Amino acid sequence: MQSSLLHQKALSDHQSKAVRAIDAYWHHLAARGGIPRRADVDPAAIQDALEYAFIAEHLSGGHARMRVAGGAISGVMGMDVAGMPLAALIAPVDRSGFAKHVANALESASLLTVSLSAPEAFGQPDLDAKMRLYPLRDETGRTRQILGSFVSTGLIGQTPRRFKLANASE
Repeated sequence: MQSSLLHQKALSDHQSKAVRAIDAYWHHLAARGGIPRRADVDPAAIQDALEYAFIAEHLSGGHARMRVAGGAISGVMGMDVAGMPLAALIAPVDRSGFAKHVANALESASLLTVSLSAPEAFGQPDLDAKMRLYPLRDETGRTRQILGSFVSTGLIGQTPRRFKLANASE
């Protein structure tokens, strides 16, 4: 039991470092000229955080599709998520609210932090997660891409997991 708790603590520290690395990297890029371009993102620069990172493309109305995603998202979904809607992580009841937050963040070119919660169900213990969305410009200069981070805390249980919006802040 003690070693299990230590492992969870170490994982939490690793996750925190990864999220801070993604955040610092995006801010470093932004300091060089505003909202970074997708082409400016170099995965090697956040190599130790890639498990918790993803790139998504805005389609319309706050809907986005994951282009590439690290193991953290694939782990809670139980499958490769490339090509899937970002909202696949969200419980159907909260998807329209999530899409509004994504649309607002992209329209205002602002960061979005979303706290998520997946309640206990058969074979699925309580699971909390945090997602951070960083706007990116596409090749035309429009804010239509997203660099994101995703971390969950707790045991995943049976997959896929769907999360309810607990809080969102821009």
